[in-house]
Amino acid sequence: MSQKQSIFRSPNALVNFEKSKFKDDIVHKLGGEDQFQFLVISFCERIREDRLLRKCYKGLAEKDLLDLQKDMILTSFVDVSPAEYQTLRSKLILRHHLIFKEGRFPKHQYEALEKNFEDAMREVWVEEEVLELCKGYFGAVESILKDSSSMTRQNKIEDDAYVNRVTYRMTGKLAFIH
Repeated sequence: MSQKQSIFRSPNALVNFEKSKFKDDIVHKLGGEDQFQFLVISFCERIREDRLLRKCYKGLAEKDLLDLQKDMILTSFVDVSPAEYQTLRSKLILRHHLIFKEGRFPKHQYEALEKNFEDAMREVWVEEEVLELCKGYFGAVESILKDSSSMTRQNKIEDDAYVNRVTYRMTGKLAFIH
């Protein structure tokens, strides 16, 4: 099994290809698992070539970028209940928390991500009807990025408050002033 296949067939995968049902049978409409893998790889290559997005993912190994994008796309494609979807989103954010910790996805960067996803689909010859479905599902990625940014900001505020309490107890001074 190649390294790229092992990324897509990991036993710790967030979304299991064999056991999951996808909205509108979208993975099948894309051409199946192999074509989906090709799409994700093409998408990641475009991210690496995009000056704006390269900044968002700098320092991220190729395997980690592939894993993140695969998880984000599959999370938006999988057909689950709202409660299961919230659980998947939380797992995605926790699994990739180091990437999201900077809260580095403003609107224009999401738009660049979306454009590169659309261009990658065109590059792998996705039919227009399927492309439009995928673009609609990919919209969920924006809310995942927003949620991860607000969660990391809230965690930073809570962490700073904790450090302040401990520092104040030890020294009588605050470590951070907000």
